[in-house]
Amino acid sequence: MPIFKSSKENTFIYTIEPGNYAILNYWWTNSKWYGGKMYTEYIFKNTDTTDGFEDKVNAGLISIDKLERFTFKITENSLNYLGTWHFKTPPVSFTNDKVILDKKMKDRYKNIDFSKANEVMPN
Repeated sequence: MPIFKSSKENTFIYTIEPGNYAILNYWWTNSKWYGGKMYTEYIFKNTDTTDGFEDKVNAGLISIDKLERFTFKITENSLNYLGTWHFKTPPVSFTNDKVILDKKMKDRYKNIDFSKANEVMPN
């Protein structure tokens, strides 16, 4: 994935080991004329972590132990589609845009048959 790319959406292919995964956080850069300011946001199901989240945790209004993470599983020797991840508007969500992405990626990666990819949406 490109670093400091100004587009709001990045399509990428990545190799990861088989296993069970949880999405812990999301980091992003707010570009400024002098560089950029880095932000990290925690990711939990059905929870807005952008509006005073840490203050609510510190005040005991939210217990991190009771919040659920998004998870997904990658199997051995598999090609997987993990959805479109929406971080811009809380709470985080995921959509299945595989048909659109398959068409878009087909010309760029001619040796990979994306139509055979497993749909592994974070749940």
